[in-house]
Amino acid sequence: MTPSFYYKDSLWRRPFLCLTLATIFTAPTIAVETDSDNENNEEITELSTINISGSQQQGPKITTQKLLKVPGSGGDPLKAVEALPGVVLGGFGPFSIPAVRGSNPFDNSYITDFVPVGYVFHNDGGSTYNDNLIENFSLKSGAWGAEYNNAIGAVLATKLRDPYIEPIHTTIDLSFLRAGALVEGAISEDSAFYASYRQSLLEYYVDAFIDKEEFTFTKVPKNSDYQLKYQWNISGSSNLRLIATGANDSVGIEFGPESELLQTEPAVEGGLDAETYYHNQAILFDTVLSGGTAAIFSVSHKEEDVSFGIGSLFELDAINNELRFKNYYNTPLRNGDTFRYGIDLSSTEIDFTASGLYNPCNDDIQGPCSPASLGEPFESKDKLTIQGTYGFVAYDWLATPDLEITMGLGSTYNDFNKDHVLLPRISSRYQLNNDWTLTGAYGKHSQFIREFRFIVDDIGNPDLKAPVSDHFIVGFEHLIDDSLSIKTELYYKDIQNLIIENPQITSEDVTDLTNGTADENTPVPYINGSTGTAYGVEVLINKNLTDKWFGWLSAAYSKTKRKIDRTGVEANYGLDRPWVINLVAAYQKNKKTSYGFKWRYQSGALFTPVVSATPVTAEGVPIADPNTNTPYLYVPTYADNNSERLPAYHRLDFRADHKLSGRSTFYFEIINLYNKINISGYEYNKDYSVREAEESLPIIFSLGVKLVY
Repeated sequence: MTPSFYYKDSLWRRPFLCLTLATIFTAPTIAVETDSDNENNEEITELSTINISGSQQQGPKITTQKLLKVPGSGGDPLKAVEALPGVVLGGFGPFSIPAVRGSNPFDNSYITDFVPVGYVFHNDGGSTYNDNLIENFSLKSGAWGAEYNNAIGAVLATKLRDPYIEPIHTTIDLSFLRAGALVEGAISEDSAFYASYRQSLLEYYVDAFIDKEEFTFTKVPKNSDYQLKYQWNISGSSNLRLIATGANDSVGIEFGPESELLQTEPAVEGGLDAETYYHNQAILFDTVLSGGTAAIFSVSHKEEDVSFGIGSLFELDAINNELRFKNYYNTPLRNGDTFRYGIDLSSTEIDFTASGLYNPCNDDIQGPCSPASLGEPFESKDKLTIQGTYGFVAYDWLATPDLEITMGLGSTYNDFNKDHVLLPRISSRYQLNNDWTLTGAYGKHSQFIREFRFIVDDIGNPDLKAPVSDHFIVGFEHLIDDSLSIKTELYYKDIQNLIIENPQITSEDVTDLTNGTADENTPVPYINGSTGTAYGVEVLINKNLTDKWFGWLSAAYSKTKRKIDRTGVEANYGLDRPWVINLVAAYQKNKKTSYGFKWRYQSGALFTPVVSATPVTAEGVPIADPNTNTPYLYVPTYADNNSERLPAYHRLDFRADHKLSGRSTFYFEIINLYNKINISGYEYNKDYSVREAEESLPIIFSLGVKLVY
């Protein structure tokens, strides 16, 4: 559970749009490696297969070697997740957190080396891991196995490789975006370690790209991350690993006199200051027991801290400490089947202090909220303690030589709201012949409430139930030849228990809540009052390297809606993008030179237009004549929620790689090759009489070189 209010999300996220400038420098890297005894340098960055599926994919796969060269990703395979089927990017970053199959970006779960981590994307959009360490990752977009829990959107499971048992060596990475160092090597014949640290360099040049009339930086955007791992191969069947990962992100902004945000939300005067970090430590032990059962045990600790303030509107300091024990088993049976089972125990303590202006609203579902500057002053301080238990069993049944069925059941419980949910899962694969496979899956999933503003005792509702979702998937896989495959999936997702503002609450009730005078007759501010649906079809055509070509085409068509239970009113969800198409193609001219293109098309973002605005005083009282009484702000009247859509977004990126020698590589990138000016949103002036389009970046050029010594 992430310690965050995500208060008035649309407010504080907009200033981070400037950080998209960081992506124009797509990690042109100088890597310096010193190891006089290492004769196989290419092994150090060798990465394994990435699986993209709701179930296991057969045939040709998209490997990390492909994703490392995706134009625009800067050699970051996790950042290249944008090019995978049905992924829409949104949230903090900006546009860097994957929203998968109609879910909110915060509906995902992130697991690294068997344990949950804090976050995997920095405020500049890059991942929090050194790309030299990513062995593989799996994007599980629906009806995943019973071993995964606490997510209703997707699971992004990352595996960092083990250290190499070889002489100690150092790799230094330098780029326009960040600088880092990786030290790695053997400690003994059966143990090794690595330690990686990276620091962003955005602070040294980002000021040159901003409009100082809109805002200036009081704290330039910075981020850093680290990964440490020690592995001891105790025996041929047992390993001990000590792991530590962490990341830090910070930024401070002062809004200028021309800031549209300051005009429409005067309470943001004073600027924005945000810092977040996480530290994660884990001990992992895996072994094979005498009967052939594979077992893995982990004990982990995660600390997350969020400090966020924006003018007099909102201030938050929150620390989350989580202790976790996981124990999974995999028992092969004599008939070829497999029995899997495990338990996940967690203890979470969230200590927070929050203050500002209170407005019980969830704009993620209900549409734009009223101006936050008109909220009621509040202070909230509490310590939440949540004990969670998850257990699962799964049976992999080889029903016939051509039919595999996996049946699973998960059970989750927490002592905070006494929520107990049974989570059945089933999936199947039927091999029609050597070239055709039919797949199907169903899974029920749940997720503890991520935004703890909803469940705090004084201004929330501790009795809220966790959101749950049912995923249904059918599909087929066709192996056309050894290098070409196609995979198609149709999915339907039904989401329940979504949280909205209680329609029965009045302004007087809000005042009672913030003053501490609420009683048993005061309506709770939030209820489980919304449901959602998402359905669509995804196609992935993947080609491995033959005749010098490789690449893939992913195309997805989907619809995503949210409905208010009480009224039956249904609207398109804010992240609904009916069409998302990615075409990635690369040509290997010879052993030294390759070229690549990535073209992305997606339907424009939805927004809710303003139809009129009413001038009001600081107390929210309408002003009859704004010429005689200066309005504090204007309260907009909106059209139907998400009733308009921006023009479609599309962009072409190009990349060329050339191997100068066995130890050095040069690359050149052009981002937005045909200079498409995409519209990312609209800004309004103070009285909402003028709407101005926000435009994306024009064509950008980037260079990079990798040198190995």
